[in-house]
Amino acid sequence: MRKLIASALAIFSFGTAQASDYPPNVEMNQKTIQALIEAGSDPLKPYPLEHHFYCFSPESLNSLMAKGESLGYRVDNIGENEHEGTNYWYGDLIKETALDIRTINKENSVMLELADEFNGDYDGWGTPVVD
Repeated sequence: MRKLIASALAIFSFGTAQASDYPPNVEMNQKTIQALIEAGSDPLKPYPLEHHFYCFSPESLNSLMAKGESLGYRVDNIGENEHEGTNYWYGDLIKETALDIRTINKENSVMLELADEFNGDYDGWGTPVVD
């Protein structure tokens, strides 16, 4: 599937088994965490990590978001768009998370698995600076 929009903070995509079968982008996650800290973020505070998804059918997105909700994530930013003649649906799964590399890597693996399970693209994560 084609990437449609780049996340400002972290971008990675992997194409069913266990979360461990979906390796996170450890280097990009570490760089993003470091950039947030350098921008003034307090690494001990919780952050609303937004995990961004794209699907090519509304059914896929709805199923993915429902599964995310069942895992304790909040659903937000649901919409539909068109890029170069291709319709796609997008949405975010959000959860308060510490800027801890192990936690974020684990979440990335789960998000990659969800994207694969529901035929979507995981476009990475982002969060605002929290001081």
